[in-house]
Formats: sequence, structure tokens, C-alpha cells
Amino acid sequence: MKRSRHFRPITIGLIGASAFALAACKQDEEQATAFPDLKACIAESAKPGATVTEDQCTSAYAQAVQTNQQSAPRYDAMAACEEQHGAGNCQQAESSSGFGSVFLPIVTGFLLGKMLSGGGGLFGQPMYNRAGGGFTTPGGGIFGSNRGTSVVPSSTFNKPAPTFNKPPMSSKSFSSSGSSWNGSQSAVKSQGGFGSSFKGGSSFGG
Repeated sequence: MKRSRHFRPITIGLIGASAFALAACKQDEEQATAFPDLKACIAESAKPGATVTEDQCTSAYAQAVQTNQQSAPRYDAMAACEEQHGAGNCQQAESSSGFGSVFLPIVTGFLLGKMLSGGGGLFGQPMYNRAGGGFTTPGGGIFGSNRGTSVVPSSTFNKPAPTFNKPPMSSKSFSSSGSSWNGSQSAVKSQGGFGSSFKGGSSFGG
């Protein structure tokens, strides 16, 4: 009986630690849904049992637009942009930081992220075509499609570094480094489905 009393607090402590670890893990995950455009998101919100509302669609899309304006990959030539994002997937724009004309990938979808920890956080990220197939975000996440829902690491929605105030990239910079516009992407392999794979090693299917 004495031995039982000695071990009981240790067992409870281990259970408590496990619960704490699981809670911390849950806080590091979010539910992400990809849409090709705002119209598709709003249409989804109107369906019975929808997990998103029209206001959430509008808010996440606005965040994605803002992130695109501040952190979209910028190139010094159309050829350099299409090398990374595919033919017909880029457009010319005027730099607001004195770099003249720059070339940006066209936004072909956006991610809507919802905190699973119950905090009510809502996030949005733009998506761009990849020359090799699939889609990518400014932060380097790689996806097989711009439609679908899955659980992703919270880091997927970390605010990417601004690019609007930096010199545009060139094809020469890619050939010298041997990587794509976001160097981390070169180490991530696509596996198909909505969220094919993520920077950080997480993967999931559609």
C-alpha cells in the first residue's frame, strides 16, 4: 500500500505532462481551406453545413491580397517570373520602391486558415502557380491543388518577409543557387492532393 501511494503522484504527473504536450501540439495546428478565388469561397459559405462564413471569406481574402502586395515574389523580367511560375502566370507591375518595372506571379487562389485551439484566429495567404505543377505561397508552402481542406502547421500562416522594398530577383540568382525563388521550396517534394506538402516536412492528402 505504501508503494502504491509513492507511485500514484508520478503517474498523475506523467498524464498531466502528456495532456499538456497534446494541447501544445493542437495549438500548433490550423485548419486550412484553399479556394481558387473569393467567389468560390462565398459560394461554399452558402452551402448547408458550411464550415466558413461569407465574412470569414472576405476577411481572409483581404489578408491574402495585402500579403501579396507586400510579400509576393518579384522578378526583373517576365522570363524569370515564368521560369518559376509557368508561362502565362505572371504580370508586369510598377515598383513602389524605385526599382522600375517588376514582374509578379498572378494570384491563382488563397488559403483560409482557422485556429484549432479555439482562439478564433483567422488568416489568409495568397497562392501562386508553380512551374513544376501545383501551387505555392509566399512563405514556401507547396500544394497539389487550390481547392480542399486539411490540417496544417500554424507556421503555414506566418507573416512572410516583405519583398516590395527589395530589388527584384533574376534568373541568374536561381541558376547560381540551384533553387527556386524561395530557397526552402527546393527541399520539399510534392505528393499530390490539396495540400501536397509543406515547408517543415508535414504532408497531407486532399
